[in-house]
Amino acid sequence: MSHANTTLRITELDFDQIKSNLKDYLSSQSEFVDYDFEGSGMSVLLDLLARNTHYMGFYVNMVANEMFGDTAQTRRSVVSHAKHVNYETGSMKSSKALVDILVTPNSGS
Repeated sequence: MSHANTTLRITELDFDQIKSNLKDYLSSQSEFVDYDFEGSGMSVLLDLLARNTHYMGFYVNMVANEMFGDTAQTRRSVVSHAKHVNYETGSMKSSKALVDILVTPNSGS
């Protein structure tokens, strides 16, 4: 029994490339040598796997970006990183004043 190619390329984040890599991997397996991946229900499953992989890659990339101060995009992440270097952030607050006003009407009105 010959061993199939067990290497699946996982470095791409593009949907089409992910699907192509999955097809290449499955085509190298002895069970799927003459299988038509385009005209079968397997194409729908490959679309689903590729889409899920694409979404997960995007999500993990966004989470990783928020882990570092210079690539963080949300205020919450930046404030969290600032705390690690003992920097206290201040929120934008409007000015407040307590004012007593005395209005004296004109005698002519």
